[in-house]
Amino acid sequence: MYKMGDACMATMGTLTCSDSTEVVYRIWVPEGGAVDGTLLILHGMAEHSARYDDFARFLAAKQIAVYAPDHRGHGQTALKGNATLGWFAERDGWQRVVDDALELANLIAAEYPQKPLFVLGHSMGSFLARTLIAQNPDLVDGAIIMGTGAGQGLLGKVGKMIASSNVKKHGSTHPDKLMDKMSFGSFNNHITDAKTPFDWLSRDADKVKEYVEDPLCGFVCTSRFFCDLLDGVQMANDRHRAQSLPADLPMLIISGSEDPVGKFGKGVGKVHALYQGCGLEDLTVTLIEGARHEVLNETDRTDTMEYLGAWILARL
Repeated sequence: MYKMGDACMATMGTLTCSDSTEVVYRIWVPEGGAVDGTLLILHGMAEHSARYDDFARFLAAKQIAVYAPDHRGHGQTALKGNATLGWFAERDGWQRVVDDALELANLIAAEYPQKPLFVLGHSMGSFLARTLIAQNPDLVDGAIIMGTGAGQGLLGKVGKMIASSNVKKHGSTHPDKLMDKMSFGSFNNHITDAKTPFDWLSRDADKVKEYVEDPLCGFVCTSRFFCDLLDGVQMANDRHRAQSLPADLPMLIISGSEDPVGKFGKGVGKVHALYQGCGLEDLTVTLIEGARHEVLNETDRTDTMEYLGAWILARL
């Protein structure tokens, strides 16, 4: 959709984090260098930041500089470090990835001082973003929470027990097919004509095909990762933690109405109620009718990009 040179210079950088791990990130800077605001994108599970290229170029054309890391165990960060795909760390992996995001956010703020900083988190990235802003309430000027969900309750505790048991049995880097099936095995059930295991991501067959054929997407994550992820979902949905957010923080919660991660809108509604209860004054929830999990890769993605861009620009 948006090609190299469309009012944008796209480059890659490497952040040496506080534990000496190198995290690769992408940067899309408006052509000419005039920047009105910045956005940090936190991608989802079993994908990588290059998949946000179209949206980042769209924003760069509107004078928004975009930064997006490949999380530990994902994309170029995993390849550069010769690390296991779908593995964060031996311990405290969730907090470590949140800290990576904080360190990159601080780098952005240093490179563009006095410019508003927004964060967008998709799916797993939405839980990372929600953890990040709860721990650092004055870090960003607005948050877009995309493809998120509510807490898992007892089911999450059972999943954590199984994943932890598998770590003890097989090691922390063991690809956990059981947890993968438990987590996502039912996500296609509501789609009558599914052609791939990943049709729940989008109605756009070409975008699903791209995902399936990408060797850095759709892999089975490790047992330790599932422990970390379930910790993260719980942290993100902790009401006490969320209470730290300032009332004037703008937040947009956006999902597809047919997204199983958000329980087809029900879980998204619970997340909205959580932040409403925290007193956020500029809080919007949007369900895109008919859309599945990846609203930026859906058949109506151009409209979604326009909507997100307008939301950001209105809050610069």
